[in-house]
Amino acid sequence: MLEINLGPIKIGKNHPCFIVAEAGANHDGDFNKAKQLVDAAAETKASAIKFQHYTAGKLASKEAKRYWFVHGDAQGYQFDPNTYKESQIETFNKIDGIPRDKDAELIAYATKKGIATFSTPFDFESVDHLDSLGTPMFKIASGDLTYHDFLRYVSSKGKPVILSTGAATMEEIHAAVRVIKSTGNNQIILLHCTLAYPTPLEHANLRMMKNLEQEFPDCLIGLSDHTPGVEADVAAAMLGAVMIEKHFTHTPGHAAGDDKVGDSPDHDIGIGKKEFTELVRRVRENESKKIGVAFGLSYQAAVAKIEQGKFPQVLGSSASKDIDSKVELKARAQARRSVVAGRMIKGGTVITQVMLGDGTFVVKRPGTGIPPYAISTLIGKVIKNDVTADTVLISDHFV
Repeated sequence: MLEINLGPIKIGKNHPCFIVAEAGANHDGDFNKAKQLVDAAAETKASAIKFQHYTAGKLASKEAKRYWFVHGDAQGYQFDPNTYKESQIETFNKIDGIPRDKDAELIAYATKKGIATFSTPFDFESVDHLDSLGTPMFKIASGDLTYHDFLRYVSSKGKPVILSTGAATMEEIHAAVRVIKSTGNNQIILLHCTLAYPTPLEHANLRMMKNLEQEFPDCLIGLSDHTPGVEADVAAAMLGAVMIEKHFTHTPGHAAGDDKVGDSPDHDIGIGKKEFTELVRRVRENESKKIGVAFGLSYQAAVAKIEQGKFPQVLGSSASKDIDSKVELKARAQARRSVVAGRMIKGGTVITQVMLGDGTFVVKRPGTGIPPYAISTLIGKVIKNDVTADTVLISDHFV
């Protein structure tokens, strides 16, 4: 049976659920706030705290629009793929991360506090940086599931890979897993995820975890959760999730005026220390009482127990892992990546193999153009007209 070892921590079906406080960029670029998040997460008894490493200009092009809900948006805004507001890069430029030379100090601080720490990198440089610091594992976001070159690079480091599967088809997940395994890395945790910020409780669709387990018997299965509260997380642990990732902040919910913490969009969907402590307590209590499939309870019995509880809607109506067309389409388009012009390309330019690696093309959000895994199909094609830098490329740009 697959088991992942992180020093004293073991992740697998025969071990306590690995509960991750996803701090993301909720430090708002402030090192002291990052330490405060570590303090708070350690006090909740979470297994680990996770951050995110990215550079705004490498992650999003000028065409990438915000797809997450913030206070003041019209009802249903985040689910309408035809409605866009400000660009992603406006937000990401404000929270571009704590200084890289402080990361080693932050990891040491977390170790002193008795909590593991790792991160989600969004570019190759961040992967190398985290690897140089001895990160125990890597998390890859749902939006990068089709960025096969990136998956390959991360996996080649030989560390366990956690891959979120939000807004993905089963075919896309299989393709991503094949890429990871092609590097010889078989340490894979797949996280069921509904890519909506926040996710309505009735769209948690936890039954899809079982489908992932059936399709990928040699991978561990968990949950990356964006629902309000902790009910979906407690239920997922009962159903056998070996890992739960939940957004975490020191100021949960909307804050304004003097109470406003910062500009990270994850403050609004993150839960705070009190609620996260309750999440950990309830999961551990169920484990001690052997309430869950990891402790001998049948899957059918676990489902029945959830159905008899106060929030049966977390199970969802479909047992097949797929895109939730009611809530994920906008995020799928804007959180994924496309091939983007890295600089101005003159009309009449013939695309060569060399150009694929010399900066002529980059891979950024949104996912409305040519997908990253198809970049090699551009070789031999000709640019019709001049294309400006940071333009998402589509088939109409070529002849």
